[in-house]
Amino acid sequence: MQGAEKNKQCENFSLDANVDKTNFIATLVIILLVSVPLALSPEAGARVMQDAYAFIATNFGWLYLLGGVAALVLLLWLAFGRYGGVRLGVAGEKPEFSTYSWVAMLFCAGIGAGLMYWSAIEWAYYYQAPPFGAEPESLEAARWASSYGVFHWGILAWAFYCLPTLAIAYPFYAQRVPVLKYSVACHYWLQGREENAFARMMDFLFMIALIGGAGSSLGFSTPLIAALISRLTGIEVSFGLEVAVVVTCVVIFATSVYLGLEKGIKRLSDLNLLLALALLVIILVAGPTLFLVKSALNSLGHVVQNFVAMSTWTDPFTESRFVEDWTIFYWAWWIAYGPFVGLFVTRISRGRTIREVVLGMLIYGTLGCALFYLILGNYSLGLQLSGQLDVLSILNEQDGNQAIIAGFDQLPLAELAIGLFCFVSIIFSATTYDSASYTLATSASHHLHPSEDPPRWHRSFWALALAVLPITLMYIGGIKVAQTAVLVVSLPILVTTVLSTWSLMLSLKHDHGG
Repeated sequence: MQGAEKNKQCENFSLDANVDKTNFIATLVIILLVSVPLALSPEAGARVMQDAYAFIATNFGWLYLLGGVAALVLLLWLAFGRYGGVRLGVAGEKPEFSTYSWVAMLFCAGIGAGLMYWSAIEWAYYYQAPPFGAEPESLEAARWASSYGVFHWGILAWAFYCLPTLAIAYPFYAQRVPVLKYSVACHYWLQGREENAFARMMDFLFMIALIGGAGSSLGFSTPLIAALISRLTGIEVSFGLEVAVVVTCVVIFATSVYLGLEKGIKRLSDLNLLLALALLVIILVAGPTLFLVKSALNSLGHVVQNFVAMSTWTDPFTESRFVEDWTIFYWAWWIAYGPFVGLFVTRISRGRTIREVVLGMLIYGTLGCALFYLILGNYSLGLQLSGQLDVLSILNEQDGNQAIIAGFDQLPLAELAIGLFCFVSIIFSATTYDSASYTLATSASHHLHPSEDPPRWHRSFWALALAVLPITLMYIGGIKVAQTAVLVVSLPILVTTVLSTWSLMLSLKHDHGG
C-alpha cells in the first residue's frame, strides 16, 4: 500500500504526467530571455520599453478605448438578453462557492496590492496635471482627481475581465471541454484541435501577458510594502529589502497554492477581504468622516455625469498625454490581466448563470475598488486641500510611498493603521499571485476536469517563477518601467479577446438559437 502511494506521488511530480511541456518550457525561456538582458543593461532596456510604450499608446490607444465601451455594451446585452439564464454547468447545478467567497476570490485575484498604492496616491497625479484642460491644483482639478481613479478601476475595468471569463467558462462547463486554458475561449473554431499551432500560440501569449502583468503589479506594490515595513521597523528601504518582500510574498502564495483552491486561496481571500473592509472602516471613522461621506457622493456623481466623455476622450486637440499615460495604461493592464482573471473566475464559477457572473463581476468588483478610492484616496486628498499635510511636496520630493505613509501618520493610532495597511497589502499580493500561479499551472497542463487542480509542485513552481520579472523591473526603473511592460504585452491579447468574444457569440447562437 505504501509502495503504491509512493509511486502515485512520483507520478504526480513527473513532467510527463499531465504537463504541457511545450508551453511550460517556452514560457520559462521567455522569462529568462526578457529578465536577463534587462538586468544586464538596465538603462538601455528601460529606454527600449519606454519607446515601445509611446508607439503603442499613440497609434493604438483609440482601439483600447473603443474596446472598453464595446465590452460593456456586449456584457449588458448578454446579462439581460436571452442568454442571461444560461448556466455554466449542468441544469439545476448549485454554485460551488458561496457568494461571499466567490466575490472575495474574484476581487483579490483581479486587483491585488496595486489597488492599495494607486487608490491612496493616484489623485495627486491628476490634481497636478488634470484632464480636459482643467487648471492644475484648482477646485476643478480636485473634482477630477477625486473621481478619475473610480473610473479607471470601475465598470469598464471589470468588463475587460468579464468577457474572457464567459468566453472560457461557457465551453469549459456548458460544452464540457476538458481543458482549462485560454485557448478554450476559441473552442467554436478549434473543436477537438485544442493543441494545434493557433491554440498553443494563444496560450503562450496569455502566459507571457500574465507574467508581464503580474510583474508590473508586484513592481507597484513591493516598494510600498518595503516602505511600510521600514516605517514600522526602522530598517532602511533598499533594493535588498524589496527583494526580501517579494520572497516573503512568494513564500505566502506558494504555500497557499500548495494547499489548493479550497484550503489555501479561498481562505486567504476570505480573510483579506474582511481585513481590507476593516481598514477602510478605521479610516472612515478615525479620519474626517463628514468630508469623506460628502466627497464620496460627489465623486460618484461626477463619474456618472461624465462617464461617456471619460470613456471616449482621446484628447485630440491639446495632446496633454493624459489619456496615453493613464487611461490607455489602465485599459492595457486590464486587458493583459483579463485572460488570467477569466481563467481563475471560470474555475470558481461552476453552477452560476451568465447573468450572475456578469452582474456579480461588474457590480461587486466596481464597488469594491470604488470604496478604496472614495475613502482612502479622498482621505489623502482632504489632507492636501485642508492644509493639514502637503502630500504633493512629499510625493514630488520623495515618492508616492512616503506620501502615503505620511498620510497615515495623521491618523490616531497611526502605527496600528499602518500595520494593518501593510498586512493587507502583503496578503493582497499573495492572493493575486497565488491565483496567477494556479492559472499558469492550469495553462501548462494538458487536461483538467471541472473540479481537478494541477499538481502541487506545478502550482508552487509558477509561484517562484512569477517573482523573477518584478524583481528585474524594480531593478531597472520601478513604476514607470512596470507601466511600460504591461502595455507592450497587452496588444496581442486585445486581438485574441476579439476572437474569443466572437467565438462565444457563435457558440451561444449555435446552442441556444438567436
